[in-house]
Amino acid sequence: MLFVMAFLPMFGIGGLTGLPLGFNYSDLHLHDTYYIIASLPLHRRAWDHFRSVRWNLLLVPKNDWPKMSEFWGKVHFWASLVFMNLIFQPMFKQGMAGMLRRMADGGAQYSQMAHAEFKGGLMPDVMVLHKWILWAAVCLALAQIPFIINLFWSIGHGKKVESDNPWHATTLEWQAPTPPPHGNFATVPEVHRGSL
Repeated sequence: MLFVMAFLPMFGIGGLTGLPLGFNYSDLHLHDTYYIIASLPLHRRAWDHFRSVRWNLLLVPKNDWPKMSEFWGKVHFWASLVFMNLIFQPMFKQGMAGMLRRMADGGAQYSQMAHAEFKGGLMPDVMVLHKWILWAAVCLALAQIPFIINLFWSIGHGKKVESDNPWHATTLEWQAPTPPPHGNFATVPEVHRGSL
């Protein structure tokens, strides 16, 4: 559920950072810079993958798998959230400084010609952010290790789920018995409230 809740502010950041791209004046400066790279993954690619993976893990008890450790799930979540932001937030600064996104050196050589007043292209504090982004990406990859260990440890040692609805959820997918019979429900499901 933490991943689902974190999706909301991350989607908000991605959406709000898209607003300047809708204005001609700011889009001229931000177009084709690292700002685009920083804003798109926050609401499109990366969190969609996280969300779909987490949704499948919520339904693990329906597959008759044992429960995973909640502690290691939280470690995985917080490390992923922190390092995900440490990867993409510096890119906003680089993009606003004018670092181009489609050059192997991040546009450093082009920026020397285009911004000769800086005498060396982009400011050194902007160029050094690549190192921070690299280390944050390495740490994000390492943050997936608790998830992998948790998954395989729970397969061999985790507690079996006692009921069809271990989360005491009121939605229909948790009222289906495991394994589901033909038509998914053995009896008419009980509906607690109508659709929103």
